[in-house]
Amino acid sequence: MILVMSGTADGREIVRELHERGAKVLTTVATIYGEGPFREMGLGHLCVRSRLSGDGLPNFIDENGIDTIVDATHPYAVNASLIAMRACEKKGIKYIRFQREGTPLPDSPLIHKVDNINQAVEVAGRLGRRILLTTGFNSIKDFIRLKDDSSHELIVRILPMPEHISRCIEMGILPKNIIALQGPFSKEFNIVNLRDFNVDVVVTKDGGREAKTREKVDACLETETPLVIIQRPVLNYSCVCSSIEGILRLI
Repeated sequence: MILVMSGTADGREIVRELHERGAKVLTTVATIYGEGPFREMGLGHLCVRSRLSGDGLPNFIDENGIDTIVDATHPYAVNASLIAMRACEKKGIKYIRFQREGTPLPDSPLIHKVDNINQAVEVAGRLGRRILLTTGFNSIKDFIRLKDDSSHELIVRILPMPEHISRCIEMGILPKNIIALQGPFSKEFNIVNLRDFNVDVVVTKDGGREAKTREKVDACLETETPLVIIQRPVLNYSCVCSSIEGILRLI
């Protein structure tokens, strides 16, 4: 049995390909939004909605006879990847990391590369007052201190999950500054956001082609809006593929 740790469009495609080729496969996703596309594909029966912990994943491996894990989690989901690698080593099973290719970035004084969230907060705070966050709900709490000193205003673009919207409001983000939509988004849509919300600076991560990171970059360049981009964390993966075809060959 193959376990695909999903949560990305690439993960869904890997599950579909494996299923169509007759492989025994299960997939895990972290949220109801991650589960929805599998239902739409007619593969909901393969999907387990769970955030497997360090103890939970080895148990899941034993209970389901898993002999291979394909880690297709988000490029910034470091903890999930570490848990998967440790579980595979402990159980003596195969680990394969699917890693999206990064986004080539042009040389521009508008683009500011940083290594982590703390650096992103510092640089964004320096570059402008109205900050658009496109880094996901979990990172918003790190930027709240900019809003709390009354010198900055946060605009957040998040998934339309009611609990996340409510939490943003509780953190003091104005409802008019919450863009609750599921992406990815085109360059044109990004330009509209930047202009309609009078954005001074954008903060994002490099989600690669599937996340349309380049479309954010191009929108910022066209509108001359500074962009702070958090670089991908570096992990020492034991086995990495950047194409679905490569994954299928290894399996």
